[in-house]
Amino acid sequence: MARITLVTRNFPPMTGGMERLVHELYRSLARNHEVSLLGPAGSEEYLEPTANVRSTAVSPTGVFLLLTLFKGLLLRRSNNRPDLVIGGSGLVGPVVVFLAKFAGAKTILLVHGLDIIADSRLYQWLFVPFLKRVDLVICNSKNTARLAIASGVDEQDIAVVNPGVETQHRPISHQEAKRSLALDSKTMLLSVGRLIPRKGLAEFIAESFANLAAEDPNLVFFIAGTEPSGALNKSGTSVLADIENAISAHGLAGQVQLLGHVSDDEISTLYAAADVFVFPLVETRGDVEGFGMVAIEAASHGTPTVAFDCGGVGDAVIDGKNGNLINPGNYTKFSEATLHLLQGGSRDNARDFASHFSWENYGTQIQGCIEKVLI
Repeated sequence: MARITLVTRNFPPMTGGMERLVHELYRSLARNHEVSLLGPAGSEEYLEPTANVRSTAVSPTGVFLLLTLFKGLLLRRSNNRPDLVIGGSGLVGPVVVFLAKFAGAKTILLVHGLDIIADSRLYQWLFVPFLKRVDLVICNSKNTARLAIASGVDEQDIAVVNPGVETQHRPISHQEAKRSLALDSKTMLLSVGRLIPRKGLAEFIAESFANLAAEDPNLVFFIAGTEPSGALNKSGTSVLADIENAISAHGLAGQVQLLGHVSDDEISTLYAAADVFVFPLVETRGDVEGFGMVAIEAASHGTPTVAFDCGGVGDAVIDGKNGNLINPGNYTKFSEATLHLLQGGSRDNARDFASHFSWENYGTQIQGCIEKVLI
């Protein structure tokens, strides 16, 4: 059993894929090690009462990092000197390295893609160099590993560990889900995630869905997710406005539904009801899809995915297993692949593929990385 300090800004009550991942990381670590958490304000509410937590308000970011470093040093003084310091993202790299230096500990840093290529000179100058100063960088996909190598990290100091998903022990059936949404007579496409430029939803509606919908009036497209502040597209308008404009321009108000924020139970029903999950990513400066966890979540409910092969999504979608990967920007091929899956995509194959991405498997791989670093 090792003494581990986990440093992260991405943790509940904050929400998102990275937050889920680091929360699962904590749970896995706590089963085998003595873990202290340096995390965001409110994180203690998501852990057992006996958990050793020091939390800090996440904004402004600079203050969060300084106070987290200070609280980490206090942990060391209270006989909680760690053997290993783990960072939840590249953002906390400086804190991880300095805490480990004072404690004589080893270091691991998780990176997700955007925390390597963030379009900020200050970030690139101040944070990215710390990737080369930790003992092991754990990347969420092969593409993220390529980005890490391009930033100067030695390939031998990199491990690729794909995120996991919740195992569907008693999943709602495809038919039951459709009935619950009154979609028995409809064919359903689905997108889940933040409404940000790299998701490519307005472009997909204009270049692909409009044509598909014209051929099949029973085809519907459900979009679950909200727009973060400042999510501007190249046009300077908001991403949501661009999506709404595409819907209006092609007369698709009756076939596209913007659901906004949905609960975990609602998302599970949507995944199960969908006939195909669409992931029409576009290349975006200073941003990247690190892995594509939503494609695995869809597959765990039996829903195959059609995706543009951008960023790390190639780890999450494999041709012939849980869907199809299409060369970026080829909307004709994207539409053809979508129609092909609608006519005969295997839901069992998708579930089988997703079963390899359990959080239990993720924890086992992380434990292997820890043992490698602490040897």
